[in-house]
Amino acid sequence: MAGHNALVRKFKQFNGSPPAHTRGRPDDRERSVKLFAEVQKIYRECSPAAAKEMCRLALEAEDERVRSVCAGMVMDRAWGRPKEYDPNAETPKKAPPFDPKLYTTDELRQMQAVMKMIAVRQGLIPPEDEAVELAVQESRGE
Repeated sequence: MAGHNALVRKFKQFNGSPPAHTRGRPDDRERSVKLFAEVQKIYRECSPAAAKEMCRLALEAEDERVRSVCAGMVMDRAWGRPKEYDPNAETPKKAPPFDPKLYTTDELRQMQAVMKMIAVRQGLIPPEDEAVELAVQESRGE
């Protein structure tokens, strides 16, 4: 790692573009790319140690602000950033409207029988025997 700081200083001098007195030279772009690749290689080699240090700081730093920031960075890098809340994503999907034209008369009668059976079982309507008796009583005025 000797010369690491000198290399970084050289790279920072370019700051994305070469100095004015060297612009237009064909090797400027090439030199900049080589420097960037070399700096990136150094950072990648150090990244495991940096990750360990970040974890250590997240758990052991004296300053609670440092712990907080490091813990957030560790979580983001380990699990990814949390997704933004989208209230539309949680709304239940709307059922398509019922269109009786899509069914035959027999199929509609079967559906009616099933719906009636469900309503009776759930106690929403009385069983058919009682319903007939209630209808007769109501027609007689009892």
